[in-house]
Amino acid sequence: MMPDYLAEALLQYGMPDAQAELIRHNENMTFRVDGRYLLRIHKHAEGFFTASLYEGLNRAEIYRRELEFLTFLSANGMPVQKPCTDREGRFVTILSDGTAATLLTWLPGRIPEKDAVDSELCFQMGELTGRLHKLACLSPKIPVLKYDSDLCCRLKRKLEQRKEEGAWDAACARNMGDALDYIAEKLREAENDMILTHSDLSLSNILITDNGLVPIDFSLFGYCHPMMDLSSLFCSLSGLESRRAAAAGYVSAGGNICLGMIDCCFALNILLGILMHCGRWPGEEWFPARLKRWCREVFEPLAGGEALFSDDFYLLHVK
Repeated sequence: MMPDYLAEALLQYGMPDAQAELIRHNENMTFRVDGRYLLRIHKHAEGFFTASLYEGLNRAEIYRRELEFLTFLSANGMPVQKPCTDREGRFVTILSDGTAATLLTWLPGRIPEKDAVDSELCFQMGELTGRLHKLACLSPKIPVLKYDSDLCCRLKRKLEQRKEEGAWDAACARNMGDALDYIAEKLREAENDMILTHSDLSLSNILITDNGLVPIDFSLFGYCHPMMDLSSLFCSLSGLESRRAAAAGYVSAGGNICLGMIDCCFALNILLGILMHCGRWPGEEWFPARLKRWCREVFEPLAGGEALFSDDFYLLHVK
């Protein structure tokens, strides 16, 4: 039986009899609707937390700004999903329980499979990132999420709270907190370099289509240093040659590499993953050993002022 909020959203978009298939559920629920649309119900999965990102912000307004940004990208030649309005002509529909819903066009394509990603595809993903950033620099300033020093402070409060609740031990909390302090300082220093970034540019948010690569799911987009997106790619790619190819593609599209900020944003991406999934990951078997490894290879060296990547993108502290 279709959940009430899904039926209500489809009705609001004038498709009461449409067939909706759940695709995934993290920061929102995404449904493929009649093979033509992507419907997003902005309800978080259980154990998934984004309150630190949105503190003091109107979420519905952020969702509307995302769709404005997609419209801007499309108008400037980047193939992206197009926003659709509801029966009242609104880009964001508010359901009866206060939940927001948004609708985008469906793009046919496939997500890259990690084991099948070669250097050529990595180069293309880096190039895509560079083109996205070039357009982002032309976008008017808009009030959206900020991945900045203030966010680092909020994330640190969250990790202390979860430490008290038993999610991780004091040593891991200290390593993560020290890393967040270091990242916050560097982001303050780089404040003038911030641009609109995708902020979640993993393999699962890049679509391979007949017309090339397309970035999808901008739901966490916001202002950060440009290396936020390149380091997000680094987090989801396997191997040195993949990182080198992605960086080369980024430079070929006019992007500039800043190794120090790659270090910071690489660690920030991992910390965001931990803290947004902190209601689920700590209870999974793989997590304690992985967290200790992240502390040893990423958070502790970074907080100590050590580089994480060499100038040829070798990860320095991986044993």
